[in-house]
Amino acid sequence: MFNIVWTGAVFDHLKYFVASQLDHCDARFRFITNACRPGQIEAMEHFANKFPGRVLDIVEASSDKMIGHGVALDRVLAECDDGEYFGLIDPDIRVSGPFLHDFLDRLTGACVAVTSGRGVWSDTDRIPAGHPGVNGEYFYSTDGFLFGSPHFAVYKRAAVVAVRDRWSIGFGSGGHHLPDETAARLRDEGHEYLAYDTGKLMNAFLQFDGHLVEHREHDALMHIGGMSHFLSPPKYVVDANGDEQPDWSEFAGMESRFEVARYTALVLRRLTAHEPTPDIPASLEPSMTDRLMVVRDALVDLIERYDEVAS
Repeated sequence: MFNIVWTGAVFDHLKYFVASQLDHCDARFRFITNACRPGQIEAMEHFANKFPGRVLDIVEASSDKMIGHGVALDRVLAECDDGEYFGLIDPDIRVSGPFLHDFLDRLTGACVAVTSGRGVWSDTDRIPAGHPGVNGEYFYSTDGFLFGSPHFAVYKRAAVVAVRDRWSIGFGSGGHHLPDETAARLRDEGHEYLAYDTGKLMNAFLQFDGHLVEHREHDALMHIGGMSHFLSPPKYVVDANGDEQPDWSEFAGMESRFEVARYTALVLRRLTAHEPTPDIPASLEPSMTDRLMVVRDALVDLIERYDEVAS
């Protein structure tokens, strides 16, 4: 069972990615709603009806106030037992071929978790020296310790539950208000940071307890990353005409990959509206332009392939 956390109004555009996920694996899916905007749950139900027996559950983690991605996963872990595995996948991962059993085959012996999903815009997955936190895009510490990915993961459920109960942590644990014994173990292991993204502490303590956690990239998975704020902005402003418009002010001056994510979201908006794709911004670095061309072609193929089934 793959758990997907949905926020805002991103479902309208990212459902095509999930259609590709469903197309290339035999897993079941659960949709977890987290402060979704009006009409989104109905849209999810309509989508689920097109995949009988595959999207088995739509649960509400929070109705109005957005909670942490990991907190939403922890609620489902506590309330639902789906068998041997606990899986999570981001809704902006495009799948182009079979993938699931390549990961399940790794979950033998000491290996209890496999993660994946490096963002296409990421230049490194290693925490920079002196960086205060374990951000989502950083999968390894400076010295190579594996914190794993919050974007795609398959776990042996029993190991996760055992770590949760022993150390009082979950996927939503971010480094604050940890029990004394848990915080001390982090310090002793030399992996103490100010903050940890979804699942980072879970992956760390699985290893502290003697389990093996792996990270593997897969040719069939393309994780776009960074589009949610641009598809469903957290804030809106009223323009001079009295119309509600997205408020992009908090992203002003950010590094180029955020501008690329904004452009990619625009491409997706245009494609789902059956409009021509916009030109690639001329101001981007050559490496970003090359990656953007690959992603644009992938998005064109995605919408052409799944437009009918996802609509």
